[in-house]
Amino acid sequence: MRSQPFLYKLPAVVLCCGLGIALLLAPVSGLAQTAPADNNPDNESRIYDYDILSVQLHLRGAPLTFPMVELNAPANTLVLEFDHLGTDIRDYLYTIEHCDADWQRSDLEDNEYIDGFTEDRIINSFNSFNTLQQYVHFTLGLPNRNMRWTKSGNYLLKVYDNTNDRKLVLVRRFLVVESNWSVATNFVKPVQVGKLNTHHEIDFSVSTKGMRITYPEREVKAYVLQNGRWDTALGPLPPFLVRQDQLVFDYQDKIVFPAGKEWRYFDMRTFDYRGEFVYDIRNMTDYYAVTLQMDESRSGRTYISYGDLNGRFSIENLNANQGLDQCDYAEVLFSLKQNLPLDNIDVYVFGELSDWQLKPEFKMRYEEDVKAYVTEAYLKQGYYNYQYLAVNQKTGEADEEGFEGNWHETGNEYQILVYFRPFGQRYDRLMLSATMDTRVRN
Repeated sequence: MRSQPFLYKLPAVVLCCGLGIALLLAPVSGLAQTAPADNNPDNESRIYDYDILSVQLHLRGAPLTFPMVELNAPANTLVLEFDHLGTDIRDYLYTIEHCDADWQRSDLEDNEYIDGFTEDRIINSFNSFNTLQQYVHFTLGLPNRNMRWTKSGNYLLKVYDNTNDRKLVLVRRFLVVESNWSVATNFVKPVQVGKLNTHHEIDFSVSTKGMRITYPEREVKAYVLQNGRWDTALGPLPPFLVRQDQLVFDYQDKIVFPAGKEWRYFDMRTFDYRGEFVYDIRNMTDYYAVTLQMDESRSGRTYISYGDLNGRFSIENLNANQGLDQCDYAEVLFSLKQNLPLDNIDVYVFGELSDWQLKPEFKMRYEEDVKAYVTEAYLKQGYYNYQYLAVNQKTGEADEEGFEGNWHETGNEYQILVYFRPFGQRYDRLMLSATMDTRVRN
């Protein structure tokens, strides 16, 4: 069993191996530590314990879905899943917090948006079976008989480790929607000629179905997300025009997103043979070591259409007669070919696998011997999407186009969220959510 996260290992020795690369690992003895809860003013989704991995919050039976539920959703519609490495018994507590549209804690008291207990225990768990890396898998369904929300809007799901000291270890955002309004959407050509082949622009119109709105420009605001990502969300957007009970969001060159390209992927659903883009698999006694094929920059290259997961991952097991409790972990080696290191640029592996963040453990280092940026990530068996980000060391600005490029035919999903706070009300109601797919255009 691995007693520490990969973050604390000595640098790996990378050797050239034909078209791929192999990795010799040098573990360091030591104990895993719980990361201190950092400053999180925007209440973003976070993991504060290095031993908690493979976190997903989704609709039951659909691990690739956006974490959003109806106000009167049936029990256990929303599911939180995560692993804690090792076999220690953990006492996890959870609660939910109501937030405004901008993810700041709302003015509501707990008993104004929670029906039931304001804090409860996570009791559903199972130990991994027949795996090199031992772990305990935890699941939580919401709403449940002990805790149910009563208001729509933005919510935080917070998990605390009460085993020794009550420490915050996990934060996840989710949404509760009323669906009282409706929306008509449309993809339009970008106004700027330079964005015609590289960007997506969206117009939409909201019907309030006769509901009285005194000051639409103050009481209504919308956000638009690409592939469920809050880090690139556009908003708050007031209505551009008001026509009777229609709120029109028909801006020019404002609701515009770089299209990107289909996400890179690899198939690690089995360790018995090499899946797509897997170069090598090795059994390291207490975990697996997987080397991916070396990647190259796709910027400026011809667009290739294929289905992807829009940056997400799916935990799966293709081995016969094995369930999800037998999904193992592997140290996965990523490599990106680059003849010379980039000046004042850091390179990261990015996607849901990195929690949509620029995490230190996903930062790549340049290896002169193989002329490539490399890094290792500890990942669970499954099917993964990812991409490479170039980040300016001085400004911290991330450039998603640098290694990937943009093309207007790329398949993306866009979530439209519309909030309403009438004068005198103390919270933002989420009145509608709609998803647009560029592959199904009007």
